[in-house]
Amino acid sequence: MVRKNTPPDRDKELSELIAQYEAMKTENRQIYLDGDQLADIADKYAAERRFQESQEVITYGLSLHPGNTDLMVEQAYLYLDTQKIQLAKEVADSITETYETSVKLLKAELLLNEGKLDATEMLLDTIDEQDDLDTIIEVSYLYIDMGYPEKALPWLIKGLPRYNEEEDFLAATADCYCASNQLEKAADFYNKLIDKNPYHPPYWLGLSRCQFAGQDYGKAIESVDFALAADEKYGEGHLMKAHCLFHLENEEEAIEEYKKALQYKALAPEFAYMFIGLAYNNRECWQEANDSFQRALEAIENSEDKMSPLLTDIYTNKAITLSKLGRSAEAHELCAKAKEIDSDNSEPYLLEGNIYMDENDFESARKEWGMALHHSPEAETWYQIGTYSIDYNMIENARFCFEQALKQKPDMEGLYEQLASVCLILKDHKGFYKYNQLSNSPLNFEAMYEGLSALGSSDLIKELKNFMDEIKESIDGEEEEENKEEKS
Repeated sequence: MVRKNTPPDRDKELSELIAQYEAMKTENRQIYLDGDQLADIADKYAAERRFQESQEVITYGLSLHPGNTDLMVEQAYLYLDTQKIQLAKEVADSITETYETSVKLLKAELLLNEGKLDATEMLLDTIDEQDDLDTIIEVSYLYIDMGYPEKALPWLIKGLPRYNEEEDFLAATADCYCASNQLEKAADFYNKLIDKNPYHPPYWLGLSRCQFAGQDYGKAIESVDFALAADEKYGEGHLMKAHCLFHLENEEEAIEEYKKALQYKALAPEFAYMFIGLAYNNRECWQEANDSFQRALEAIENSEDKMSPLLTDIYTNKAITLSKLGRSAEAHELCAKAKEIDSDNSEPYLLEGNIYMDENDFESARKEWGMALHHSPEAETWYQIGTYSIDYNMIENARFCFEQALKQKPDMEGLYEQLASVCLILKDHKGFYKYNQLSNSPLNFEAMYEGLSALGSSDLIKELKNFMDEIKESIDGEEEEENKEEKS
């Protein structure tokens, strides 16, 4: 369902309502609540992945208010959340009040699930009061959550002159710009929200997401720490901090943050244990990584969605850990399972190639990497094989792979740096010079030479000068040859 970045006043009202409902359950007494109130409680539970409790609220609500539209809509969304698409459609089709905006939004989400964008837009155009604030926000979050933030922008731009001081409108606009990767605009709106309410964690989290997307992980941690200062049990904040720490290669603290994110229900157990396993993998704690991946698999087995899209990733990463633990036969079995689930996914082939390289079986590794390219002949696949080749000191092969990636995607991040590195190892001075100059952060040898001279590092100065001379001689020699050929 559409989960909004709601202002704190509304969060407080809902928290009080939930407290009343839970007290009623604890004391085994009845309390009358309207259908829309019970639907809000169910929605909150679903957002926290408390699906069974959400269903209990809906069932109780429908016993009090049979056929209530708000509760029926919430029931359909709960089915969507738990991947019961056909049941969601059946509930949506059974709702009689088809003119209600909430019903049209539900059916729009079902259409978007099927990729029917044109039909969705036609349906949303039939909504009454399209200039209404709630309508704009609901439609915007529908598009944002379903991966079409560019479709939300016209709705928000239309409402900007009228609602530019409304907190929930500003929040929707900030979230939309963030989802559209317009990070500076998004950060401006999040800062406006923080100025209005500096103690509301979601606003700091939104700013942190912008900084994370811009790869400024230190700043992202600073922002999310303000969110956690306001609410230390804010699971989404712990999750964002964990991701930042992971990217900063601080796996030990990242693991603790992932555990807190799991504790406060910011993500499903299979996701949490997979992330924890990846962090242990980076630390080369193979047994702990294997245990974490196993817990992720058990979480999927105990869930309703036993064919989770995570299975392929978990199988392949667990295969790597088993290989490192010397359990190669089990590792290859898991790779085979991953391929059965998603035969067109290149990742299992790439990683099994790595396993074969660890076993000194280059021929089998070459076949696996060839299959990866067969299924995904993109620059990213060539690049990945190139980086693996460096790990196994296959430098010529790495250069070939990076050059293939370059043909397809010249603007690929980090590609020129990798090519410069392999040319340096291969003592191809001209190639190094060319790719170094094309990289985003080329090495400035003249500045390095001057700096070392000032420090008086004689040995390093000598090595650097020799290297610079070799580059110059190589380039000058090739230029002379080219001039001779032109004259002849």
